[in-house]
Amino acid sequence: MKRLIWTIASFAIGALLVWLLFRGTDWDRVYGAVRQAHLGWLLLMEIPIILSFITRIQRWSYIVRAAKPVSFRHMFSATQIGFLANFTLPARIGEAVRPLVLARLAKIPFSQCLALNALDRVADLVSLIPIIVIAAVALPATGKVQIPAETFRTAAPISFETSLFRTGAAGTALFLAAVLTVLVLLYVNQAFVFRASDRCVGLVSTGLARRIRQILEHFAAGLHVFRSAADMAKSVAFSFITWAMFLVAALFLFFAFDIESPWYGPFVMQALLAVFVSVPGAPGLIGQFHIPIVLAVLILSPETSPDEAKAAAIMLHLLNFIPLAAMGVYCLVREKMGLIELTRESARAQDRVPPPPASPEGSR
Repeated sequence: MKRLIWTIASFAIGALLVWLLFRGTDWDRVYGAVRQAHLGWLLLMEIPIILSFITRIQRWSYIVRAAKPVSFRHMFSATQIGFLANFTLPARIGEAVRPLVLARLAKIPFSQCLALNALDRVADLVSLIPIIVIAAVALPATGKVQIPAETFRTAAPISFETSLFRTGAAGTALFLAAVLTVLVLLYVNQAFVFRASDRCVGLVSTGLARRIRQILEHFAAGLHVFRSAADMAKSVAFSFITWAMFLVAALFLFFAFDIESPWYGPFVMQALLAVFVSVPGAPGLIGQFHIPIVLAVLILSPETSPDEAKAAAIMLHLLNFIPLAAMGVYCLVREKMGLIELTRESARAQDRVPPPPASPEGSR
C-alpha cells in the first residue's frame, strides 16, 4: 500500500509540474526554436552525455571491487538498467534495481550491493558540492531576476533577488556538507551516530527513526566493506569527471540555442537540475527535469523567451533520454531481464534485507 501511495503521489507531482510549465505554451514557437537550433552542437552534446555513462561506471567499479572484481559488462548492465529504471519509473526505483542487477550478475549478496550503491552516492555527493558552491559564489550578489509571466502563466512576472538563489545554493551546499560529515562520523564511530539519530529523529516519529536508521546502516555497511583510500580517491576523481561532462553538455546546449550565458552558466544550470531531480518524482522526470533548465536559462539570459527556454529544456531531456533508454533496453535484452520484474523483485528483496551487521570497528 505504501508503494502504491508513493507511485500515485509521483504521478500527481509529475502531472502538476507538466501542467504548471507547459500550459498555454506556444508550441509553434517551441518548434521554431528547435528548428533554428544548431544541429552540430546538438550532436556534439551526445559525446559528453555518453561519456558520462562510462565515467559513472568507472566511478562505481572502484567501489564495487572492494567486495569482488566485476567485469565491465556486468557493471555496465547494472548501471544502465538502474538508470533506465530511475528515468522511466516513479520514485527513483532504480536505486534498488541497480544493486539487484549487480547482485544477480556478479553473485554478490543484495544487501552488500545496496551498501556499495549507497557508497557510490557518497562519491557523487563529494563532487556535487563544489558545483553548487561555484554557482552560489559566481552569481552576482546584487541584482534582480524576473521570470516572465508567460513562463508559468502567472498574473504578473515572478521577481526575486539573485541573493535568494545564492542563499538557497549556500544552504544546499551546507546541508550536503553536513550529510558528508555524518558519513565521516559513521566511519569513525557508528554507534554514536546510531544513538544520536534514534534519539533526535525519534522525537518526531519512531517510524521515521527506524527508516533513517536503516539508511545509515546501509551506508555503514558500505563504509565497512570499503577500506581503500586510493580506490575512494579514484572513485571521487571519476565523479568529478562525470560532472564535468554534464557541464560541457550544458555549455553545448547554450551554443546550440545561441543562449548568451556567463562562464558560470553551466554551474547554475547543473546546481538547479541536481536539486530538482534528487527528489523522487514522475516517470521520465517529465517536468521535474525541464523546470530547472527553463529557470536557469531565464536567470542567465533574460533576453531569451520562455518558449525558447522550454525548447532547450526539451532537447536536453531528449538527448539524455534517448541514449540512456537505448542502452538500458539493450542491456535488458542482453541479460534476459524485464524491467517490471526487476522492480517487483527489488521491492521484495528490500523487504527481506536484514539490518547490516555493525562493524567491529564501528565504536572506534
